[in-house]
Amino acid sequence: MKKTLIAVAALAATTGAFAQVTVSGYIDRGYTVVNSNNDTRDSKLLSSSAGTTTVIIRGTEDLGGGLKAGFLIGTDWADVGGLTQDGTQGTTAAQTGTFANSQNYLELGGAFGTIRLGAPNNEVLTAATAVASPAFSTAIGSVYSTSFSIHQGYGTGTTGSAGLVTASGIANNHGNTGARGIRQANTIKYLSPNLSGFTAAVGVAQRNDNNGTNDTVGTTDMSVRYTNGPLDVMYARLQYKVGSNGVANGSLTAGSDVTHGILGARYTVMKGLNLHAGVGTTSSSLAAYDTRSSQFGASYDVAPNITIMGQYAKVNDKATTNIDRKMIGLGADYRLSAKTRLYARYDNIDYNTNDSGALGTEQKRTAFGVSHSF
Repeated sequence: MKKTLIAVAALAATTGAFAQVTVSGYIDRGYTVVNSNNDTRDSKLLSSSAGTTTVIIRGTEDLGGGLKAGFLIGTDWADVGGLTQDGTQGTTAAQTGTFANSQNYLELGGAFGTIRLGAPNNEVLTAATAVASPAFSTAIGSVYSTSFSIHQGYGTGTTGSAGLVTASGIANNHGNTGARGIRQANTIKYLSPNLSGFTAAVGVAQRNDNNGTNDTVGTTDMSVRYTNGPLDVMYARLQYKVGSNGVANGSLTAGSDVTHGILGARYTVMKGLNLHAGVGTTSSSLAAYDTRSSQFGASYDVAPNITIMGQYAKVNDKATTNIDRKMIGLGADYRLSAKTRLYARYDNIDYNTNDSGALGTEQKRTAFGVSHSF
């Protein structure tokens, strides 16, 4: 996301440090048509179809001696607070419509790296959307959206639980969308400095296991990434561990664990032509969650201001449920400027390739819209 400085800079009188606050973001509206082989799921709407509409407030201060302090507060927005057309409240993170419902943290950085406190994004989210599938973000055609994810089991990206872990459903219809690890509340994360193209990160959210209403899931989040010239490779791993008392939120099973892993790569073949691919896994102490995924795609600048893109992804459910799924995503961007584009997006999702044609197992989405970064 490109950022534009639109707000304040102030001189700290006591230290001579320069404190700076910026506001940036992305707004997207596309006319979207959803067609399912379950007609009750058909819809026509305006939505963020090429990315997530968001506003970010960011602040930094130079403390001297190579140290910097900063913060980030992100808010994902939806029309009228995400109310559906029948007036009910939406359930995805963006639809809750609350302030600071996205990534947010306080950070301290220096030559040693950076420490973040709060709810920073998970590394698996970065690996899936910025490396293994950079063209589609988390919207239509993405391998990491509310409609299709390469992972299964526990996650934070399927309900409006504000960074708390819930379980994804497994069904032979639209309920088989998968799970996404987006971010966890109460996270402490360390990000290493860049060493000859290598970076690493590790984050921990401590578990509360007191058999009370404040019980939460413990998480461990890590990644290793190498970026040099045309090559960008990243491995990320996210593990959830539920305490011996279970967790009421999402009715999570006591003593259970779920681990998501993804290895993603992006390679610039030549100027304007990028290839990307990834393989992922979900493993668990629960028999219901055991998947393998693969994906590959490309984006190509057919003209200085026109980009076309496509990708294919599939998930092999190796558990007893054996409900596989696959997705094809296509898109095109027409850049009106460095910050504004017209776009088209399409995806075709089969939620149960082992039982094609069953009611609710197939969905197609088409969108035409405009987006602006600031």
